[in-house]
Amino acid sequence: MKKSTHPFVQLLVMVMFSLLMLLFTTVLTSVLAVVGVDVMSTGNMLWLQGVTQVLTFVVPVLAMTKLYYRGGEKAYYRLDFGGRKWLLALAGVAVWLLLVPLVDWLTVWNDSWHWGGVWARLEEALRSMGEQSEALIERFLHRDSVGALAVNLLVIALVPAVSEELFFRAGIQNLLQRWFGNAHCAIWVAAAIFSLGHGEVFAFLPRFLLGAMLGYLYVFSGSLIVNMVVHFVNNAVLVVAYWLYYRGALGVAPDDPMAMPWLLTTCCALAAAGIFYATFVLSRKGE
Repeated sequence: MKKSTHPFVQLLVMVMFSLLMLLFTTVLTSVLAVVGVDVMSTGNMLWLQGVTQVLTFVVPVLAMTKLYYRGGEKAYYRLDFGGRKWLLALAGVAVWLLLVPLVDWLTVWNDSWHWGGVWARLEEALRSMGEQSEALIERFLHRDSVGALAVNLLVIALVPAVSEELFFRAGIQNLLQRWFGNAHCAIWVAAAIFSLGHGEVFAFLPRFLLGAMLGYLYVFSGSLIVNMVVHFVNNAVLVVAYWLYYRGALGVAPDDPMAMPWLLTTCCALAAAGIFYATFVLSRKGE
């Protein structure tokens, strides 16, 4: 293990690998189009997105740890799911579910932002990018067969959960914590990068909150697998909800605001904080 290498250098190497992989997937998509593959079909676009996630998020972290943490990769990632870690995963899911009303309010508020003036054109461009991204995801989800559900759970729920937790938590947050020497600072900076990395400025706040929650789960659970489980459930709930909606089994669109009363939203957020403190913080103090 090359402990002498500064975490900033390790972070830089990982990001460079990520950019190279992104360039590679862009070229690969162009080559496939040239040889006659219909890269614009829903199925092919979905699989290309999955491959892109793995190459741009998983490969760079694996390469960085091979360079600087050879022989200690498992300890670096914190791939521990022994003992009662499954209980921590369930508690993490409960925390996330209780935060959903707050996330919903933040989504509505964030979307209501308007810049105006000289920033109006930039706002229009950013909103257009966000709408295109949402339209693409909805295109993937707008299928009601059982096979489509299974594929979506794999490519839209599982692959991002594993890939993004490796990159943003085990990669960026871990290295920032080693660089800054402060876990809280690393969590919030990584959460901001995680949210901005999704490319939707007018959905920044809800993803920022989710990123911070996942960051604290990573630190206090001591297990990246706990994070992956919670992240997967977050994605899978949306996938299943859309599948039920398009089959006519769900009468409300999954992206419709819930508009729960503030009192109930606050109570849910306090309950989430209580569960987190009792399950993660106190248990860690007792270790």
